[in-house]
Amino acid sequence: MNLNEIINDIIIVDGHTDIPRDVFLRKAKGEGNPFFDNHYTQLKNSGVSLVFANIFTKGSEEDSLIQGLLELEYMHKIAEESEDIVIIKDKEDLEYVLENKKLGLVLSLEGFEPLYGDLELLDLYYRFGVRAGMLTWNKKNPFAHGNDEEKGGLTELGFDAVKRMNDLGMIIDVSHLNDDGFWDIVKANKKLTVASHSNARALFNHPRNLTDDQIKAIANSGGVIGINSYFSKVDEEDPGKLRTKDDETETIHDVIKHIEYMVELVGYDHVALGLDFNMYLGDFGVKGLESAEQIPDLIKLLLERGHSIDNVRKIAGENWIRVLREILI
Repeated sequence: MNLNEIINDIIIVDGHTDIPRDVFLRKAKGEGNPFFDNHYTQLKNSGVSLVFANIFTKGSEEDSLIQGLLELEYMHKIAEESEDIVIIKDKEDLEYVLENKKLGLVLSLEGFEPLYGDLELLDLYYRFGVRAGMLTWNKKNPFAHGNDEEKGGLTELGFDAVKRMNDLGMIIDVSHLNDDGFWDIVKANKKLTVASHSNARALFNHPRNLTDDQIKAIANSGGVIGINSYFSKVDEEDPGKLRTKDDETETIHDVIKHIEYMVELVGYDHVALGLDFNMYLGDFGVKGLESAEQIPDLIKLLLERGHSIDNVRKIAGENWIRVLREILI
């Protein structure tokens, strides 16, 4: 096979997208079909087999409750409107998507803000297909402290949530937790842990990124880290200097450096993609990796840099598939 044939044969999984949020915002402005107008063709053209679609909310507790339910409803309507789109709820759905080359959606909560502080609502979200989640985004909520908070990990309710997620068969995601919360999860989680969209703190020193010890802890659990387009710029002179934000000069080559750093640290079985493309939400993009349509370019670069086809398959999608096969019921 030539290079393009190899890339076309690779399963691609993006472990983090904010598509539900984008659909919610566009529908609030009166757009009729924002998923199919802005996302579907792009994902299919790029060869993506599966995306983690994150229900992400902003505003008051009441706003988050309503926004979360609406985002969930919109994702279900999208799946109902197309036979090519499947919300993955169990192992059978996963295998169906892979065998029939459908577009799979793994619904996830980016923060438990939509639960309104009531853990019983997690069961409702699970009933409607949510299979992964982060206890909080950047802020403190009734479950945990986010990375905006220097101290304070999981609350008692947060520990209860970890147990409930284990019992239900939900992937526990530590992206956006602060360091105390991260280690609380590692100790409490009886199954593998993932960071769906986090980079290496050694290359970009920001609380959103992971220390070497954190990367190793995720790998030791059997989990994966999804390389992220945010907080990715590598300062050649001083990668370890503390930084508070991106400087909008990131390129696809910086993202490659984070992949290769983590591969060197913990091996190919624990590095994946969680690219967090947010150009559609008005954010800047990584040069050369502005959208899902450039994912094949990232795969091509990895192959050209000498990473074997089998190892690139793991990074591109197989590691996420392994996680889903292990956690889904």
